[in-house]
Amino acid sequence: MARTSEAIDPLLFLTVRLGRLVTNAIQHRLEEADRYMIGPNMGILADLMQQDGVRQQDLAISSIRDKATITRSILSLEQQGFVRRVADAQDKRTKRIFITTGGRDFFQRILPVGQSIVDAAKAGMDAEELEVCTHVLKKMYDNLNHSMLLGKAEAHK
Repeated sequence: MARTSEAIDPLLFLTVRLGRLVTNAIQHRLEEADRYMIGPNMGILADLMQQDGVRQQDLAISSIRDKATITRSILSLEQQGFVRRVADAQDKRTKRIFITTGGRDFFQRILPVGQSIVDAAKAGMDAEELEVCTHVLKKMYDNLNHSMLLGKAEAHK
C-alpha cells in the first residue's frame, strides 16, 4: 500500500474500519433475507426500542441521516410491518414513528448477532480497558453530535 507524506490519524482509520468490520461481520452471519436491514433501518429500530413514538425528524438527527434517507427507510420499515406512522396529536404535519410487535420481534432476533460480534471485538480486554474505551468513545460521540446539532441550528437562523 502506498503511503502519503501525511500520516492518517490512527483513530480516524480505526473507527472507520471498525464500523465496517462490525457491519460486514453482522451481514455475514445473518440469513440472506435479513441482510438488507443493516444500516439506517437497524438504527431506526434501535432508536424506537429505546424510545417509541418519536418524531420522524428526531430519528433523522439521532441516526445522523438526512430527511430523505430517513423517509425512505421508514417507508420500507412500514411496508414490512415493522413500524407505523401516526400524525402527532398537537401538530398534524408532524409524524410520530412507533415500532410494531413485528419490528420488536425482528430487532430482538437480530440483536444477539450484533452483540456476539461486539463480544468478539472485546476479547482479551479487561473491564477497566472497556470502561475507559466506552467513556472515551461516548465523549467523542457527544462532542461531534453536539457540534453537528449546533451547526444545524446556526444554519437555520
